[in-house]
Amino acid sequence: MKIINVLYISLLSLVFACSNNEPGIEGCFPSDKLPTYITPLTNFGQRSEWSLDGKQVYFVDKAGGDVWAVDVATKKTRQITKSEDRPEGHGYYRVFILSNGDLLLGIGPKRQQMYFQVLDKNFKNPPQNIEGVELCEGPAVSRKTMKIAWTLPGQRQIHMGELSYTNGKPQIINKRALLDVKDMGTVDSVEYDFIIETQNWRPPYEEELIFSQYRNGNDYFKSEVFGFNIKTGELINYSKSRSTYDEPEGIFPDGEYTLTECDRHRPTKRSSTIEVYKLKLDTTSVDYERLVFFSDIKGYRSSNPVVRDDGKFFIFQASIASSDAGVGCGLYLFDIEQFEQTKANN
Repeated sequence: MKIINVLYISLLSLVFACSNNEPGIEGCFPSDKLPTYITPLTNFGQRSEWSLDGKQVYFVDKAGGDVWAVDVATKKTRQITKSEDRPEGHGYYRVFILSNGDLLLGIGPKRQQMYFQVLDKNFKNPPQNIEGVELCEGPAVSRKTMKIAWTLPGQRQIHMGELSYTNGKPQIINKRALLDVKDMGTVDSVEYDFIIETQNWRPPYEEELIFSQYRNGNDYFKSEVFGFNIKTGELINYSKSRSTYDEPEGIFPDGEYTLTECDRHRPTKRSSTIEVYKLKLDTTSVDYERLVFFSDIKGYRSSNPVVRDDGKFFIFQASIASSDAGVGCGLYLFDIEQFEQTKANN
């Protein structure tokens, strides 16, 4: 496992003034504590997703709210969906981009009980429902094909299929069960029998589904980073740490690394200290690096990172440490190349 020395942590924790902090864009995290490689993008929102060209970021304004977009260059935001177009008591919890440019939306009365909608990339018509599919939390959506995987309500099963259109109406075809908790059994001498959640297809071949495997007890709620090969059925535990919270999120375009929400710097009973880490998807060792240090300032944390398709930037959200899982109070742009330069200079 990679060890980051105390001096390096101290240097990053001191941080520098943000070079692009424009009026009105300041998020909930103190701007004077931001390093130069992190730029506030919005002062609200959560659950972000990159556009295919990397120029915009889609997100929801709040859990059960509406879908928005922000232009990365100008930081201007615009609302995409309208509250009057959704059923009473239903709101948006997830937004993803499909390989054809349309938006795949997760909508419902709560994030554990959603259904899919598809919004045409031109935004000229209201979103269309996809019939016959229910999901919990976020799906894994390919950015190359129309393949998706999703977790069923109850988080005990994962299914997959392909999105198709018939006379302009979206549907999911070739549906099949992919993984059931009861079939996971023992991995690395550890028995896993609690809930699971889809995260990402692993590039470049997308034959492996990266997912979360959670563990729950009286005094803990933890997660592990797992991979499932859809051709061979092989299961791999990449994080191999039962004492920490390790949830995979955005994945790098070469498939070598995934970003995670992780608390190994300061494990807690729940996930109040999670930060963005980078984990190598390797079977021989566990190689972690901490990238964000928001929780070094009391009352904050970072989460839900998503990597741009060129691997040069990722978006993540700031959160109040005591807030519910997935709740964000602003989006931030992380410049990976500038981070590497800063690290080399220190």
